[in-house]
Amino acid sequence: MYFVDRSAVVLKPTEHFLAWLNSTQDDMPDLTLAQLRANCSVFLIPVFDEPEEAVAYFDERYLGIFKAELAGWTLDESTYPKNLDLETFWQFFELEVHDSVLDLEEAELQITPVFDNMA
Repeated sequence: MYFVDRSAVVLKPTEHFLAWLNSTQDDMPDLTLAQLRANCSVFLIPVFDEPEEAVAYFDERYLGIFKAELAGWTLDESTYPKNLDLETFWQFFELEVHDSVLDLEEAELQITPVFDNMA
């Protein structure tokens, strides 16, 4: 077992995200917030001394993350919220920060770029 020099941040959708999701398609499955929050995106970020620093880190990168989370449900950008600003991002999501990240595998991590630009 190895400590990883990162914090893990779980990005959890809120009721605002669920309301948006339900408005995107007529045939959207009837999901609950609990179901949405059961399998969330997890981000590895630098270790910070204070949780507020993790929030500030997301503040700087929110737009790429926001678009990726929306695109995970629909690629039709016309259904995206009118404002993709920081305030809307924080209405749609909350963070859960975990400082202790352990790797149980001895194999080297395979890193694959997901986004060319997080802006």
